[in-house]
Amino acid sequence: MAAGEGKIEPGSAIELTDAQRKARRSRNIAIGFGLFALVAVFYAATIVKFGPRLMDRPIININTN
Repeated sequence: MAAGEGKIEPGSAIELTDAQRKARRSRNIAIGFGLFALVAVFYAATIVKFGPRLMDRPIININTN
């Protein structure tokens, strides 16, 4: 490989084709849906683990003994 070969020059931009843009957008949407599903699973697991009365308990327990 010659010196400087394969390097990107500063200020030069890589142009994507329409097919590459569409593929990138589809991947981003799929990642977004996957992330949303993971958050929903964690939320549901937390509610199931702690039970529906999670918000009815006192935050601070003050003992006056």
